[in-house]
Amino acid sequence: MKNNTINTCVRILVLLFLAEFFTACASQTMQTPAESTGFSMPSMHEEIMNFCFAAARQSKILETDIFGQSVEGRDLIVVKAAKIDETPGAEKLRVLLFAQQHGNEQAGKEGALLLIRDLANGLLDYLLDNMEIWIVPQVNPDGGELNQRRNAINLDLNRDHLVQEAPETRALHGLFRGWLPHVTIDVHEYQPYRESWAEFGGYKNFDMQVGVNTNINIEKDIRIFSLEKVLAAIKVHLSDHGYSFHNYIVGPPPTEGITRYSSTHFDDGRQGFGILNTMSFIFEGINGRDGFKEALERRSQVQLETMKGLLHFLYLQTDIVTDMVNTARNDLNKGLAEDWVAIQTEYVSSGEVLMLPLKSSVTGEDTLVVVERYKPLVEPVLQVERPRGYLIPRMDERLMKWVELHDLLSLNNMPAGAEVFGWNFRPMQFDWPEKPLKTPVDISVRHEQYIYIPTQQLHSNFLVLALEPLSDIGLVQEPGFDYLLKEQDWFPVYRVE
Repeated sequence: MKNNTINTCVRILVLLFLAEFFTACASQTMQTPAESTGFSMPSMHEEIMNFCFAAARQSKILETDIFGQSVEGRDLIVVKAAKIDETPGAEKLRVLLFAQQHGNEQAGKEGALLLIRDLANGLLDYLLDNMEIWIVPQVNPDGGELNQRRNAINLDLNRDHLVQEAPETRALHGLFRGWLPHVTIDVHEYQPYRESWAEFGGYKNFDMQVGVNTNINIEKDIRIFSLEKVLAAIKVHLSDHGYSFHNYIVGPPPTEGITRYSSTHFDDGRQGFGILNTMSFIFEGINGRDGFKEALERRSQVQLETMKGLLHFLYLQTDIVTDMVNTARNDLNKGLAEDWVAIQTEYVSSGEVLMLPLKSSVTGEDTLVVVERYKPLVEPVLQVERPRGYLIPRMDERLMKWVELHDLLSLNNMPAGAEVFGWNFRPMQFDWPEKPLKTPVDISVRHEQYIYIPTQQLHSNFLVLALEPLSDIGLVQEPGFDYLLKEQDWFPVYRVE
């Protein structure tokens, strides 16, 4: 009887061992939908959902959440990677990665799924010792199904972060506000094979371009650290894996205009979060000639390696990045930010000539082109002193909806002793951007008609850039808000100083 009991225990232990062994083997062979077909086709929405659910079932460090729906009702999923700490210590770095805002940029989504695969397989557990990572593989599933840039109502989601007309953009910002990540990564692809570049004689051929925050109102320490430290680390990582890299540059062929770093506008996914003093990045991997599946495997692997290179660097610099972002945000919340906000800027030369590597559109050989009209710097043209806040008319339904949409802090009363100023647009002065006359206003008898939006909040820079009528990236420049700057005596939003 004793021997039988021992034999039974041995068999149970062997079975448990085999179960663990085969579970481990199975986990190591988990593949993304595109990977399982040899990357012959990108992953479709239903496949993405099933894969994310399966990854979360397999791994103790992953969980999923549905945080919104697309225009056509497709679920937006986020995969959250975190270790459960029984003895919590220092604050962990929070990283939000989101891909495929543009539906015809397929490889960013595939790279995100490969990252989820590696996390599910336990290959990146060390990252979670001091950070949490949330991954949204597909922001624009409706566009992704049709391989079209815009969403189902023809909105470019990466130009919708100021107005937020699309439910996909609103959902992404809701996800951000509920977690306040320190770092965001907006994953895209660029299309080098344009007719104008073919006529010029060469294409950009970088496997990956990475951009940092370029709006100069974002905390300088964040911008400099990202530019000088983070990009250098990514470049080394990609080079070690056989991929080419460049800081993200845009512009027409060098003979047709200036070459610069990308937009300073905060209506995109990088600077829409960066303007809140987030360390934000944009990935621009090279797309295929067909804008769809050509070289999909290599494109996806480049995206994955860039993600891993950035995450590894952040893992090594967790304390520095966390402290930098927290300090910069506290300055906004406590009213300690810079007194002046640049509401108009321009691109200027640094005095250097850019040697731009290209691939000949004729011979296919690598070549170098001298770019003389290279303007990598951004300088202010017009600055305004940061006010204490703004008065928004309660009867303006579109503005009030915008305030609610961004969850802006609002109060019923102005601070004691505050002065109110308005912009007087006399008919003969109206040709924008001629500076209007800023005039003291007595609206005390009409105060119940306004809500007060203080600038002492996380959205401080955001508010000034959005609400100043002379801001070159403000609300008055957006479709649907041009009525704010019609020829009239007064601009309907007032400054509180």
